[in-house]
Amino acid sequence: MAGKAKFDQEAAFKSIIGAGRESEEESVDLQPAAKGKNKDRVQRAYYLDRDIDKALRRMALEEEKNLTECINKILRNGLSKYL
Repeated sequence: MAGKAKFDQEAAFKSIIGAGRESEEESVDLQPAAKGKNKDRVQRAYYLDRDIDKALRRMALEEEKNLTECINKILRNGLSKYL
């Protein structure tokens, strides 16, 4: 068959992710550097008992802080002999 159309891989990719979006590989290099206070932090996931979670949220509301600040405060007090 003469005149068979070639597959345009780039056009297909853009139609899937959207014409204005970048691929993940390109966007990883362009992400801003960590902000000053976050550069010494790590993200972890732990399972907490429901009553502890509820108490942490209540504490955060009463002290008008976010959960991270409250948890760090509690852990620093409890781990003071290890820090």
